[in-house]
Amino acid sequence: MNHTFEPKMDLQKTIAHLKIDESARISGYTSEEIPVKLYELGLLPGSEIILKKRLPFGGPICIQMTENDNLIALRKSEASSILIESI
Repeated sequence: MNHTFEPKMDLQKTIAHLKIDESARISGYTSEEIPVKLYELGLLPGSEIILKKRLPFGGPICIQMTENDNLIALRKSEASSILIESI
């Protein structure tokens, strides 16, 4: 008998799940309503990022774009809306 496993959509990782110095590639967004800010910052599908810092008490998450070394601070809610895949 052949059984195939399909991952559940609710198990997808977001930037908020990354650990310090962990790399990932942006794969999409959790919603079709994508804030323009994310596009303006260059957080597009296919972009590679590294989590650099997490501020305490639910503060901003700092990521680095690997293409241009820019550092970007995101609110936890913004980081939770960006889907990633491991690289």
